[in-house]
Amino acid sequence: MKRLNRVLPLALANLLILNSTMPAFAAQPTKKAPSEKEEVIYITLEANGKPKSGYVVNSFSKGDITDYGNYDSVKMLNTSDPIKQNGDTITFSTSAPKAYYEGKLKDTKIPWNVSLRYYLDGKEYPANEIAGKSGKLKIRFQITKNADCKGSFYNDYALQTNFTLDTKQCSNISAKEATVANVGSKKQLTYTILPGEGIDTTITADVKDFEMPAVAINGVHLNLNVKVNDKDLKGKVNELIGAVDQLDNGASAISGGSENLLTGSSQLKNGASSLKSGISSLDNGVVTLQNGLTTVQNGLDTLNSKSESLTSGSAKFKSALTTIQSAVNSVSVTNKDLSELTKASGQIKQAISDLYDGANTLQSSLGYSQYAAIMAQNRVDLNALLAGNSSAAASLQGIEAQLDGLAASNPEVEDQVAAIQGQLSAASSQISGLLNGNSAAIGGMQSYLNGISAKVPALTQGLSTLNTQYSTFDSSISQLVNGLGSMTGNLSTLANGINQLVSNYETLDTGINDYTDGVAQIVAGYTQVMNGVSSLAEGSKELVSGSGELYDGTVELYDGVATLCDGAQEMADGTSQFRSETSNMNSDVDKQINSLLNSIGGNMDNPTSFVSDKNTHVDSVQFVISTEAIEGEKKTEEVVNQEEDLSFWQKLQQLFKGDQETNK
Repeated sequence: MKRLNRVLPLALANLLILNSTMPAFAAQPTKKAPSEKEEVIYITLEANGKPKSGYVVNSFSKGDITDYGNYDSVKMLNTSDPIKQNGDTITFSTSAPKAYYEGKLKDTKIPWNVSLRYYLDGKEYPANEIAGKSGKLKIRFQITKNADCKGSFYNDYALQTNFTLDTKQCSNISAKEATVANVGSKKQLTYTILPGEGIDTTITADVKDFEMPAVAINGVHLNLNVKVNDKDLKGKVNELIGAVDQLDNGASAISGGSENLLTGSSQLKNGASSLKSGISSLDNGVVTLQNGLTTVQNGLDTLNSKSESLTSGSAKFKSALTTIQSAVNSVSVTNKDLSELTKASGQIKQAISDLYDGANTLQSSLGYSQYAAIMAQNRVDLNALLAGNSSAAASLQGIEAQLDGLAASNPEVEDQVAAIQGQLSAASSQISGLLNGNSAAIGGMQSYLNGISAKVPALTQGLSTLNTQYSTFDSSISQLVNGLGSMTGNLSTLANGINQLVSNYETLDTGINDYTDGVAQIVAGYTQVMNGVSSLAEGSKELVSGSGELYDGTVELYDGVATLCDGAQEMADGTSQFRSETSNMNSDVDKQINSLLNSIGGNMDNPTSFVSDKNTHVDSVQFVISTEAIEGEKKTEEVVNQEEDLSFWQKLQQLFKGDQETNK
């Protein structure tokens, strides 16, 4: 039994960053030896695959920590412990069971060159111009080795890439090399790229108002657990070797018998009979081998057909867990959060007061008279403009009347006047329309501004009421903060438990996907084995038929004994060579199986640090790579509706988030 212990977890650390109130401990003297740790490298790519930014999350157990890395900046993620950066040396001391710090990378080179190119109806578009377009889409996806990035990550790490396409926008999706799964109304296309292997593939679809979420690329050490039961295969190979031995023995018997055939045709007949018997045994062995392999293939096909149900069910369960996680985390607050809530409410109160003051100012400055004054400052007198419009229209009518009088008093120029009137009539109609439209626009602006200015006092009064009511609400917020202070510990414990459950199930879900991918690969490879065995069976049948004809010929063709003797000797030489070349077939098959299994894995030695060769105690290194999403312009109405659907706690979270981003 050959076994390659390579499980492809492709489960990546989703770190939950919580605001903690753990006390800071005094820094201990720095140790030069690097501390044991785990690395997760997060890389953001542009939508075309070009690296944009990156950072590393390093995790350690408690104690005095020394780490190395060429970072722009560093910060603690889950504790308030002081952290120091001196060149490429980072030190801190913590009593937390698990401490995380983030280092912003100066250089975003990664071991893989990623390329995403977008075509619509045969024309290539930049990633920032493809959003919102419709037509026949083609995405060319390529990954190659980045020779400028040091280390053996390209040869040791496997990649799993996920594309997500919304079936409301994309139809007739084709991705030949991907594993396709349904996730709600979306199609998830998964590519598994083995160590040392790149990819060059295409995705096609008919799209409408095209958008696409971020493409996720995860990289880890490959560890497939593939079990190949070669016992039956070796048994059949041994039968084949035995049959070849019998074939060679029969050929030798024919050769020896043919030399004595001149003295007795009975000896030739017996030799031919032995040859026929040996070949028949070989054919029976090949048929048995073929039947056994067919049974194995049927079993593999059945197993592979269940893969989609397994992965789909796991994805639904994972989605349910994620929903629970989001719900629990949405109410995860700390004492610091509650303090920030009070602060944010005070800021809102001040903003409402400022808005009320602004409305009073607007009430005094909004109206048609103010608009007319501003236009006058820009040398446009609206009243004079209205009077000029009326005067110009009257002038046009006077010119038309004069032309009528000229034609009536001078019949000899009547035709010329009529031609001028025809040209003037079209121009006069357009000019009159413009003059009337100009006057109507000024009148409409007057009505609009007067109507708006009439409504401003109601707005001012409403803001005054809101200002008073929010003062009462602000007091309620302070009371709520006092009441929630004792609840934060229990909420944090519940959130940590849910997050750990989600993280563990992601590992199981990824393992299920990797298992189904492995089954599909084995099924694809097994087809080649079946084709080879079928060719062997056809050859065996032909050999059986030939040996029968040879036997019949020895009975009927006594006169061709001399020719038969020469042919028998040639056949004996050939079967001897065949026997010699197949004598080590068992070990050759064993070597081929080992070579096949070894070719699909990377180096499983201890992982090396991605950020510094000085880090010599690294337990694991993982890559979490994602592109920018391709998104169209969002409609204002949709944003408003989404905000209306938020719960009270979600709105509170947005307040915290907005204030934190402002403080940054």
